[in-house]
Amino acid sequence: MPVDFYATPCNNPQGNCQTYLIKCLQTIQLDTFGISDVEGCNSLPAKITSNPNPKTDFIVNNNSGTEVFFKAVDWCVPICRTSNYNLNNDEREPAQFSSDDNPNGDLIKRCEGFLQFNDTIVFIEIKNRPRGSWLKDAREKFEETILSFKEHHPDATAKIEKPRLCNPSFQRVHQNEMMQKRILKDKIGIEFIRQDIINI
Repeated sequence: MPVDFYATPCNNPQGNCQTYLIKCLQTIQLDTFGISDVEGCNSLPAKITSNPNPKTDFIVNNNSGTEVFFKAVDWCVPICRTSNYNLNNDEREPAQFSSDDNPNGDLIKRCEGFLQFNDTIVFIEIKNRPRGSWLKDAREKFEETILSFKEHHPDATAKIEKPRLCNPSFQRVHQNEMMQKRILKDKIGIEFIRQDIINI
């Protein structure tokens, strides 16, 4: 079955938005808000925070009053790989990728979610690690999430802007950053931006 990235409520028993504790899809009417993934290790989706913490959150400044909504993807949208697309194969081609919502399949890597505003879609991944392979992992999450979104929402492909990668624990330029950006551009057509704040 096709994947509906906009489906709500999700059926995650731990972060089910039917409980209204964490909403999968919501319009935010705040001048400044955060997107927090501090509970991602507990299989909970990213959520909106009205008092953002610059040490953990991706911060959105919306002083223009633009209508903005956030849709959680990781831990909300079940997306399973239906092809032999292998992130460890350097020869992989984007055309080889395919996915559906079959609950018996292997889940793809998924980023936190996306913001949508003014005919613009910005996918977001939040890390809070000073060491390790967080940059490669983030690129892989963008790669598979956006390939799946393009597959199932082709009419919205032109709205996708460069995804944003937030890691408040690592403010330097990563030694592998240019390489990971090149890989992502080769696979989805755009590279990511390292950014902790977005101004709308």
